[in-house]
Amino acid sequence: MKGKNQKIKLQVLICTLGEAGIKRVAAASHPSVEEVEYLVSWQLPERDVPIPEELSKRSDFRIVKNRTRGLSKNRNLALAAASAPICLIADDDLAYEADAFRKIIETFQDNPEIDIATFKYTGTDSKSYPSETFNLSKPPKGYFITSFEIAFRRDKIIESGIKFNEDFGIGGKFPAGEEDIWIHDMLRYGLRGKFFPTAIARHEGATTGIRLAADPELIRTKGAVFAHTHPWTWPLRMLAHAWRYQFKLGRFSMLLQYCNLWIKGVGQAIKYNRD
Repeated sequence: MKGKNQKIKLQVLICTLGEAGIKRVAAASHPSVEEVEYLVSWQLPERDVPIPEELSKRSDFRIVKNRTRGLSKNRNLALAAASAPICLIADDDLAYEADAFRKIIETFQDNPEIDIATFKYTGTDSKSYPSETFNLSKPPKGYFITSFEIAFRRDKIIESGIKFNEDFGIGGKFPAGEEDIWIHDMLRYGLRGKFFPTAIARHEGATTGIRLAADPELIRTKGAVFAHTHPWTWPLRMLAHAWRYQFKLGRFSMLLQYCNLWIKGVGQAIKYNRD
């Protein structure tokens, strides 16, 4: 795979795991775009696997293998291996169009004051977005970030020293929430970010957060995330979320269950932080 290219303005940081993961990367739509490179951080914890021929032939793909497990660990390795001024977080099952990458580059060129930009994606999970740009430090009610909507200036993130919390995300102690904590920590550090209502990718099916919204593990994770991002107000937020969910899901007996799971997550997050 080719090394650093000073002409590259945007790197798409794809994280994947095992042989099945790299096959998804090879099968997805990745247009060749001038000044754009795909950096694949490929976890192979059990055995080495050859790079698929269709990827090895492409000069705009750089593949870095590692022996680790855990999505957040892999995202940190991808960030460490990145070299472009702008990076985009990506998964292994997304479809892109060339114009989307140009729009990301233009967004950072037109907004020199921002360090982070979030966008939107299209797909079949019916996620809704605000229609206007807004500051990420003051998001509108109901807005939440999906990891592969995030782009950033690499030098600012490296300078901050902020990494993905490896207790969170697939393969970690908590199965999700890594992007919420990462964005929160960067904004708290003083980095500046905005949302832009521009579609940059297509994702078929539901994301983990949407698919498992009522799953006990995700409710437990929500408690752990809010213990980190809202250490003083999480009890009130817990009650508000539990109240809304019992009406949304039509399960009017889940209030106590929800609160118990949330508190369990808070307790585990505090324990892990101490350890």
